[in-house]
Amino acid sequence: MKTTKLDLKHLERTAWRSYHQDGLWDVFIGLLLLSAGVSSIVGSDWINLVLMLGAAGVMALGKHFVTVPRMGAVQFGAERKAKNRKVALLLFLTVLLGVALYAAAVTNLEVLGWQPDQGTLTTLAMSLVILVIFGGIAYWLDFPRMLLMGLAFAAAFATSRLLDTPVTFLVAGAAVLAWGAALFVSFVRRYPVPGPGGGDER
Repeated sequence: MKTTKLDLKHLERTAWRSYHQDGLWDVFIGLLLLSAGVSSIVGSDWINLVLMLGAAGVMALGKHFVTVPRMGAVQFGAERKAKNRKVALLLFLTVLLGVALYAAAVTNLEVLGWQPDQGTLTTLAMSLVILVIFGGIAYWLDFPRMLLMGLAFAAAFATSRLLDTPVTFLVAGAAVLAWGAALFVSFVRRYPVPGPGGGDER
């Protein structure tokens, strides 16, 4: 019984990782980075919002029309769902941490008589928050690539603020997007759409 349980757990983990080999998360993060750079250059938050929604649409449509037909509508067990809830909690707590760090940067430190460069302090704090978010997702969801995306995002954010240029967002975004596109093409070639009657729900 124990061996069977371990085998099922291994199969579920393999299915989970295969499900995320389509590169769509990488494409999504790459597009987000590019949208941040483009909106900074243009100077419009509305453009950033439109591009972010477009990136989310690309990912949703890709999952629906490309990944699911090849991998099936994957149903994961209670343990995997529990991990997903932990990620949601992490995201919530990280947002609270970001707010607390920002408040400390603009209030408490000044009260103590220490006045560092508030922009630099806030930038470093937010970069740390980004790493915590991506690192937590990578750990709990068995998705190591997410940590690399987090490093790219944090580095782009920090350098863009410290150097006062959006170019780093564009460079990081193009690199992550290219990597995601390569994974996507490899995924499509590796997993052709099953013929009639050949697809099973997993």
